[in-house]
Amino acid sequence: MYATIVVGVIIIGMSIFFVYSSDQAKMRGQAFGKAIEFLQEDLRNQTHVFDSKISMFKRGDIGKNEFLEFAKKHENEMKQIVLRYDNLQTPKPFMPSMELFKLSAESQLESDKYMIEWVRTGDGSAHVRSDSLLQQSFEYEQAALYEFQLVQGKTNP
Repeated sequence: MYATIVVGVIIIGMSIFFVYSSDQAKMRGQAFGKAIEFLQEDLRNQTHVFDSKISMFKRGDIGKNEFLEFAKKHENEMKQIVLRYDNLQTPKPFMPSMELFKLSAESQLESDKYMIEWVRTGDGSAHVRSDSLLQQSFEYEQAALYEFQLVQGKTNP
């Protein structure tokens, strides 16, 4: 009789534990999803502002010194964004996609540095290198999105 009660209590306890663990995993997953969403949005906004300033410089709406002053702040902001990838509580299945997202952001930053060099020096090869790194950044991001969605599909049947 006591053995049956003990087994019943153990089964109930294990059921509660697994349901609780599952709920906690879902909450961590949702928090991670929101964190990466905010991070990607900040990156997108920062690159949009940079692209806008480049366009303004090319049109002559802002001068070289004004652009270079903005560029210093931009580089610092981008470095902070890249560092945020390391602070994410990334679930193990999402690690490959996060590494690709980070590589994309790092390539974007390198591209921006070469674009800044082009503005500073007028060296056309820096502009070409910037374009090449920008393409690489885009490819990393596409691969990251693919990996991310692949894992999401496996975790949300």
